[in-house]
Amino acid sequence: MFMLTHTYFLQKFLGAADVKNIDLDIYVYNIVPDLLTIHPQISSNRTHKIRRFLHIPAQYPRSAYVMFHLLVDDLSHYGYICSNCQEEFDSNSKGYSYLKGKPLINSILDLHKIINKEISYTEATYQSHLIIEMIYDLVILNQINSFKTIDLLAEAINFTVTNKMDEFIATINWLYDVEKTEIGEVMKNASVNITKERMEGIMNIESRIHLYKDKFGLKSNDQLFYDGLENLFQQAKDLIDDDELFFRETVQTIKNYGWLPTFI
Repeated sequence: MFMLTHTYFLQKFLGAADVKNIDLDIYVYNIVPDLLTIHPQISSNRTHKIRRFLHIPAQYPRSAYVMFHLLVDDLSHYGYICSNCQEEFDSNSKGYSYLKGKPLINSILDLHKIINKEISYTEATYQSHLIIEMIYDLVILNQINSFKTIDLLAEAINFTVTNKMDEFIATINWLYDVEKTEIGEVMKNASVNITKERMEGIMNIESRIHLYKDKFGLKSNDQLFYDGLENLFQQAKDLIDDDELFFRETVQTIKNYGWLPTFI
């Protein structure tokens, strides 16, 4: 799932637990597995494959919120919490985004044929789950606006950069063995790019289509191809008709697993 979805899920989880007066940096820790990939030398496989743990070291209490992100992603990618996952692709995954994405697979294959680009069924399956994740936060946009999630995440980035960098760098260095200078570079870039204005500017299907095209190198001026892209993303949006159910089931599974927020 994308950063705003993760932020909204944590907001709603903590709100239901009546957790109040906790510093905003927890929301930055919660997007760290995606945030670190801003750096060209840090891959999503590296940030997502670490062992899931519930025993949170007293010295690094905020690492709990990195775990929350990984647990949510496990349920989206695999359908269960994977304590020692290696973030390997499984075309038969029972994860939410893969199950939801299945009806998109043939459309993705047909779309590539328009531009004479062959891809395998396995690759189309991978792309289908990613499209679901790309579109999910647009489906819950009303909730995101109601919770002021965009404002919160932008404020959290600024708060962390201004007030919590020493702790943040120490925690992420311990958790991922990422160089302190690299962490600093990531946060510098985040403070420029993860702003309210920039996030609001990508909350539409057109932006997600461009992201998809750029990620998979899909270039064409063919109107039929672009119409197919629009239909594909609209189809994906229409497929997500159970976002509240996914949230409730995710939260319940994470609770059953034993995850608890930390307040230090």
